[in-house]
Formats: sequence, structure tokens, C-alpha cells
Amino acid sequence: MANKISNLAREVFHSMSERNFRIYNAGMFVSNIGTWMQGVALSWLVYRLTGSASSLGLVAFANSMPLLLLTFFGGLAADRFDKRKILFVTQTVAMLQAVALAVMVAMDLITMEIVIGLACVLGIVTAFEVPTRQAFVPSLIKDSKYLPNAIGLSSATFHVSRMIGPALGGVLIASAGESICFVLNVISFFGAFVALAKLKIERPDKTKTDRETGSDRTGMAQSQWQSVKALIKRPGVFTLLILAAFVSTFGMQYSILMPVIADKLLGGQSMQYGFLSASGGLGALLGALTIAAIGRKSGMRKRLGWACLGLVGGIIVVASSQHLMLSVVAIAVCGACLSLHWSGGNALMQQCAEPSARGKLSGIYTTFTLGLAPFTGLLAGWTAEHLGVSMALYLSGACLLIGVTVYLYLVRLLDDLC
Repeated sequence: MANKISNLAREVFHSMSERNFRIYNAGMFVSNIGTWMQGVALSWLVYRLTGSASSLGLVAFANSMPLLLLTFFGGLAADRFDKRKILFVTQTVAMLQAVALAVMVAMDLITMEIVIGLACVLGIVTAFEVPTRQAFVPSLIKDSKYLPNAIGLSSATFHVSRMIGPALGGVLIASAGESICFVLNVISFFGAFVALAKLKIERPDKTKTDRETGSDRTGMAQSQWQSVKALIKRPGVFTLLILAAFVSTFGMQYSILMPVIADKLLGGQSMQYGFLSASGGLGALLGALTIAAIGRKSGMRKRLGWACLGLVGGIIVVASSQHLMLSVVAIAVCGACLSLHWSGGNALMQQCAEPSARGKLSGIYTTFTLGLAPFTGLLAGWTAEHLGVSMALYLSGACLLIGVTVYLYLVRLLDDLC
């Protein structure tokens, strides 16, 4: 029995034996704790200032619109330029954005206009950072067959921080206000800087392709775009994009409405909001570890559909519940199902692309997973404001159910190959 547990642990955490992967994830773990603390503090700040679900949706729109417009270009940049340098730049700009928030809140100068502007800045950063990070992970491991494991563990690290950050943020907001969360986020970025500086990654040799300019480069760009379009048309890729669009638009509304859920359905304040957010992180961690453990087994494509059916059920329970513990469990289920969808879908996508096209395909996939969030924010805010938060969640669950049903029908004969 002990040997079985030991072997399972080695299988689940295999990629952590890689030095670069281990250092990178440790640094990003520290940085992401601060990022999640800021996210909780910013949402609570907006709701405290306005008391409006529509305002939460508006801030989400400002943060997410750059993802829709720029994520593909972020993927292009990831393929063309040094990914580590891009991450240095994005982390620096994000840190400066956190500095601005901390100063404005501490000096009591914060307004909705400033919040929306800074949310937009962070959205631009995210549009370049996310596809770069997704395309960067394969370069941190030596054996590509462990790519699903690496992606699952990277996601698990992210979601552990998602579990810790909101809970800590909720406690700090209740005791010291939102400003301290922004200050701690500024400090947390140094974890990412140190990790990126300590990575040892071999530079690929310069080839003729790297030196081509003018019409040759234009022709190469057209050829690459044609190859990406050919990838998108593959049933294995196309169906993943359909599912991602439905999950992004309807499956994530509950996360935007979390402050309203804590207030209107549970009668709580920032502490309850922090626990709800942390429970989502705990569930997402379990989902990511599941992908790390079973990522090399067949049937991943269909498991993504079943996970999204679980997300529908979790959303319905959240909409119906007026008890904190039931809501915590339901949101943990939602977090686990979303994590299975994100990590599993990303692993399948990375396997569909050659290394030279991973950034572009990651950019396209991120556009569908996160880029539709502007409409998610506006839709969630409007329906919650006019129909109530429970009805908004019921509608989002029903629409997601339609999308998942279509996906499961389309992939019924597909395997995990692209």
C-alpha cells in the first residue's frame, strides 16, 4: 500500500523534479497569492463604493476587453520574442499597476474611473502574459510526454495561491481595509522576478528563418497564419474552442457575482466573500491535481464535457443556497470543474501544435477561455441587477448546459488526438 501511494505521488508530482519547472512555479506561486489578494480586494472595493452588481460587471468588462482584442497578438509575441523577457515586462507593468492602486486607496483618492482605467491596464498585461506563460511551460521540462503533468501541476500551483490569497485577503480587508492587499501584492511580484532570473534555459540556435526580413518574413507570417487556420479547423481543436466559449460566457458568471452572492444570498461581508473565493481555489487545486495524475490517460476530451456538466450543477446549487457551508462546497465543485476544463483543454491544445506555433494557438485558446469575459461581466451584472442574483445564475447554468450538450454530441466519436 505504501509503495502504491509512493508511486502515485511520484507520478503526480513528476515535473517538480525538473529544476527550472520547480523554480518557476515557486516564484509564480508567491506572485499569484498577491494577485488573488488584489482581485478580492478590488471587487470588494468596487462593491463597497457602489453597492452595484452592474459596477462589478463594468470593471470586469474593462479588465477583460483587452483579452478579446489582444490575446492573439500576445501569442504572436510569445512565438517571436524571448518568452522570459516578455514575462519580466508583464510582471513589471502589473506591479506598477498595483502600486498605483495601493497609493490611490491609501490616500482616499480612488474613484470608479481610476479603477476602470487600472483594470484595463491589467487586462492588457494579461493578454500578453497568459499565452506566453502557457507556451513557456513546455520549455521547462525535458520529456514532452509529461507535458499534461507539467500543465496540471502548474495549474495546481496557481490554484493553491487562489485558495490562500482570497482567504487571506478577506481577513485583511475585514481587519485593515483593502489597501494592505494592494501593498502585499506589490511585494509578491519580487518572487516572480527572482524565479525568472534564476532559470537556466538554453537558447535555440539562430536559423535562417530568424534572420529573414521583408517579403520573406511577410510570406512566412502568411504561411504561419494559414497553418493556424488549418489547426483551428481540426475537429479536435474546433470543439474545444466551442466549449471554451460557452464556459467563458456562462460558466464564470458566478465568480464575477461572488460579492453579491456573499451579500444578498448569504447575508455576509468580506470575510464570507474571502471564504467563498478560497473554496473555489481549493476545488480548482483538486481539479488541477487530477489532470496531473491522469493527464496521460485516454478519454480526456470527453472528461472535459462531463466536468462542465458538473459545473452546471454547482452553479444551480449556488443559486439556490442560502447557507454558507453549502455554498462553499458548491463553489469548490465549480472550481474543480473549471480547473479540469482549463488544464485539460490547455494540455490538449499544446499537444495539437508544433513548438513554433504554441504561442499562437495558446493565444487563440486564451481568447476563447478568457477573452469573452467582457460580455460575461456585462451580462452577469445586468441580469443580477434587473432579475436578481439567483435568476442570473439559473440562466447562466441553463445556457452552459446547452453548450455542453452540443460539445458532448460533437466529440462522441473523437479520441484525444487532434
